[in-house]
Amino acid sequence: MGVSNLKRKAVNGFFWSMLESILSQGQGMIFGIFLARMLSPGEFGLVGMITIFISIAQVFVDSGLSQALVGKQNCTKLDYSTIFWVNIVIGLLTYVIIWLCAPLIAGFYDKPELIQLTHYSALAILIGSVTLIQQTILIKEIDFKTITKISTISTFVSGVVSLALAFYGFGVWSLVWRSLINQALRSFMMWQHNHWLPQMAFSKRIFKELFAFGSNILLISIVAVIYKSFYNFIIGKNYSNIVLGYYTNADQYSSMPSSTLTNITSKVSFPVLSEMQKDDLRLKASISKLIKTVMYVSLLIMLGLAAMAHPLFKVLFGDKWLPSVPIFQALCLAYVISPMHVINHNILKVKGRSDLFLKTEIIKYIIFTPLLILGIIYGLKVLVAGIVVFYWIGFFINALYSKRLINYSIGAQCKDFFPLIFLLGIPAALVFGIGVVFPVRAFPLLVIQMIVYILVAGGISNVFKLAGFLEILEILRNKITVNNMVKTFKNDDSNK
Repeated sequence: MGVSNLKRKAVNGFFWSMLESILSQGQGMIFGIFLARMLSPGEFGLVGMITIFISIAQVFVDSGLSQALVGKQNCTKLDYSTIFWVNIVIGLLTYVIIWLCAPLIAGFYDKPELIQLTHYSALAILIGSVTLIQQTILIKEIDFKTITKISTISTFVSGVVSLALAFYGFGVWSLVWRSLINQALRSFMMWQHNHWLPQMAFSKRIFKELFAFGSNILLISIVAVIYKSFYNFIIGKNYSNIVLGYYTNADQYSSMPSSTLTNITSKVSFPVLSEMQKDDLRLKASISKLIKTVMYVSLLIMLGLAAMAHPLFKVLFGDKWLPSVPIFQALCLAYVISPMHVINHNILKVKGRSDLFLKTEIIKYIIFTPLLILGIIYGLKVLVAGIVVFYWIGFFINALYSKRLINYSIGAQCKDFFPLIFLLGIPAALVFGIGVVFPVRAFPLLVIQMIVYILVAGGISNVFKLAGFLEILEILRNKITVNNMVKTFKNDDSNK
């Protein structure tokens, strides 16, 4: 693939993936705000209690094989069919296990209502098992335009249904059905769009080849999701479903912009960077440019949210959710570094070194275990502080092997984004100070803070000619025009 064609695909992929995330996460946030006002923290906490088990099961279904397919060039129908049947079998097995374990889960938390909630929530595992290959094909083709359409429609429909259910008194079930309807619609539309159908065939050789790469990704994902969900486990067991509701709400809205950005970065950069895996100089230059852009956006959003958290929660969710604010602020400071995790992971994956990927993850979680134990002993504040420390230490560990593989050291990476911390920290500190000094009502205070933040951050970005700021302007300038939008909608499918 030529350089210009690769760049076009990368820009189109970034644009559509960004649009998908804005539309889906934006809708999700809006529907979530209304649901938070209609439902109680305890009802959100009940769903949080099940999350750890469903998340682990979904990791097993994927088994790292979809990423192995994305990284493999010239995949055949037999490649896709082999992994499709593997996903189906694992999906059925894990669903049965979760179903049978539902009484044990309910007994552990002493919440009998969790039995039926677990049975229905686990249906997401089956839906995911039949959808993974269809989604993988779209990602491999960098067809984020289709993914955007599907995601936007499914998020909207499921959101409307969940609001109706909450309005008519279905309580926690409105959250369960929102998730199931969203995934079911996504699956249906992906099957409708893709012309691929599985063959009644299975290759042991192909499975071994892809699992050699995917097995390390599987182990990494299992450890990551266990530790991530273990927070819910500890809080739900040691405190109450109400406190867990405060945490899950803070986690959801602090991770939403971060996960949006990391998903865009991962989905777009991995297939694109895979096509330059043998050109280290070009790979390093592309990743450096990516870091400057992505971390600019991450710091701009996350520092701003942390600074305006109190009036933001008061306006959007009401006083009953204010205990979530300090948790939300701390998690914003943790998740701001998440894109650097993904970028360094992609360096290892692009180079086919999933073994090093696994090694760095093991080191990270060995270091994190004492922090987790301290959180269990000394309470929620220490637990959340440990999460912040973990994410920042994790970046340095993830970057350990980047110098060996593409001569991109930790110091060089820090040099690319550390100045942004100080420059964008200025407007964040300013608007936080406004909230402390001026006793204004929540809504006008939030408006004032937003205006000041945008003006000061934009002014600093322009004065210092920050690379990320200029790159975002260039992307918007090239894509957000009538002619380019028309060309994109008309020609994207024919140019794949």
